Amino acid sequence: MKKTIFPVLIVSLLLSGCSGLSSMKNKHKNVRYKANPDPVATMDGKVVVKFTGVFPEKYFKKKAAMFVQPVFTWDSGSVTLDPITLKGENVNGSGATINYESGGRYTYTDRFMFRPGMETGRVTLTPVIYSEKNVDEEARFADEIIDNHRSKTLSTVLISDGVNNTTSLVDIRGTISIAPINYNKKQGVVETADIYFQNGQSNLDWGFYMNRKFNAQANLADLKRVMLENGLPKQINITGWASPEGEETHNAGVSKNRAEVAAEQLRQVLDEVLTVMAKRANIKPQDVEYYKYNQLKQLIITTRAAGEDWVHFVVMVEESDIQDKHAIVNIVETQQNLIKREQMIKNMATVYGQLNSDIFPNLRRAQIALYYSEARKSDPELAKQASLNPAKLSFDELMYTAYINYSYPTKMKYYKWATENHSAEWAAWNNAGAVACHMGDYAEAERYLNVAKELNPHNPDILNNWGLLCMGKEDYLLAKQYFEEAERQGSTDAAYNLPILNLKRGNYTEALEQLKDKSCSFNLAYVQLMNDDLSACIRTLDCCLDQDERVNYLRAVAFARQGDKENALKNLKAAVDQEYELKKKARTDVEFRQYWDTEEFQLIVKLWKEE
Repeated sequence: MKKTIFPVLIVSLLLSGCSGLSSMKNKHKNVRYKANPDPVATMDGKVVVKFTGVFPEKYFKKKAAMFVQPVFTWDSGSVTLDPITLKGENVNGSGATINYESGGRYTYTDRFMFRPGMETGRVTLTPVIYSEKNVDEEARFADEIIDNHRSKTLSTVLISDGVNNTTSLVDIRGTISIAPINYNKKQGVVETADIYFQNGQSNLDWGFYMNRKFNAQANLADLKRVMLENGLPKQINITGWASPEGEETHNAGVSKNRAEVAAEQLRQVLDEVLTVMAKRANIKPQDVEYYKYNQLKQLIITTRAAGEDWVHFVVMVEESDIQDKHAIVNIVETQQNLIKREQMIKNMATVYGQLNSDIFPNLRRAQIALYYSEARKSDPELAKQASLNPAKLSFDELMYTAYINYSYPTKMKYYKWATENHSAEWAAWNNAGAVACHMGDYAEAERYLNVAKELNPHNPDILNNWGLLCMGKEDYLLAKQYFEEAERQGSTDAAYNLPILNLKRGNYTEALEQLKDKSCSFNLAYVQLMNDDLSACIRTLDCCLDQDERVNYLRAVAFARQGDKENALKNLKAAVDQEYELKKKARTDVEFRQYWDTEEFQLIVKLWKEE
């Protein structure tokens, strides 16, 4: 009898082990898997695969182990993720223990670099169970478990269908720091007098509150005093402006009429001045008019209708305490279509109200400027000279010309020339690096900013731009250090950039706190979306000054999450009309999955030519 006990016992144990594995295989449908979020999403340029597995009571056998290895597959390939091992109560070794009687759960997390095309990828797993006293801690792939152990392969489970890449929408450009402009347009000007006008008007009204506020009539009288004390100037420039709102052609005519009103006032002042000067020179009464004619013949008087005054608008906004002033300036610098630019600014009621009360009235004016030395070049003259031969401009003139230009490639051209011909000026290197960073050319940005830092190592503008460079290169720890040091050195731009680091890392609660005062900003809307405050997100996007393709696309996502098909597709169409490439993105964006098969969606994302 003793000779037969052990073989029977061994066979019994084997059958018992196989029976336990078979039971787990048969009941695998009772195990619940859930991705969080579902579908999986990107974070900081990586696909984050996170899911939980929940085992029911009396499922996981005490002598069993489970090898779990998710796989991500998409049209162009696959990624095998890191494996984990789960084990029963009587199995030794590393791995999460699952109780037989009460069941249990586990959480899996792994990540890998996101690549275009992965939006339609799928995360699946095919667990392998085996019965051993000890966990196989050497195995890295399921095949090794199958080859080396008594095992069973469980049914394949779909964890996630698709990848949500909405995190790529966060605006990481930040606020670049441009060195202060030292060019003084009023150099050579001894005296100026501004006459202010009501909105859309060009009639002279000395009782108008702006003329009273700035003592316009007294300032005009001062021109007479200056000329009587110093003689006639070499040149007098008269410029008429309009505030940048309303129809452009109308504003051009208004600025022309305002310049003519100022010219008439100057003629009266000059007549009074020359009358006194003739008397002082003992000119005979019959010769006074000839004397005036000769004096005026030697005086250069220019009259110019400058139209909408966008240059001074930007300067005044930057110097104001208006919230989101950086967003306003960004619209002016990036939107070349004046009608669209004005409409974008009007879209934000609260800010527009402050512009209308604090900024626009200062721009509705005509100015008389006396020059007793060589007059400065006008903005168009500077721009023309910079494009033809920048060598004829001084360093300050060139830096100013680059500053007022709205085209970033043109700015870069001027700043690059400045670094090559004024290599000791840190501002040139800083500004070139800042613009290169804004344009996404991080290699060039680093080259310029390295020189800037050598020339002026503790300058807050340079430190802030270095933070943006590090953020663009995904070195967020160093970026944070640069931004914080820039703040300590007095940078206000760095405060606008720090929240982006939290957005990139998914720290939405902290980012929301940092952005709460940045009303009507794209990144505030983004963090509201990621915190599932969809109504607030839409309200914020509605008041963004720049209603560009990013704003329309994010608003479409918010409406889609609300299940509002009409508004989702309306905003999506607006976005793809502004940026053709967004058609390709929307086609595989899981945010719009519920609309993929609809005729309306297909028409919106249809490519001009299937590629």
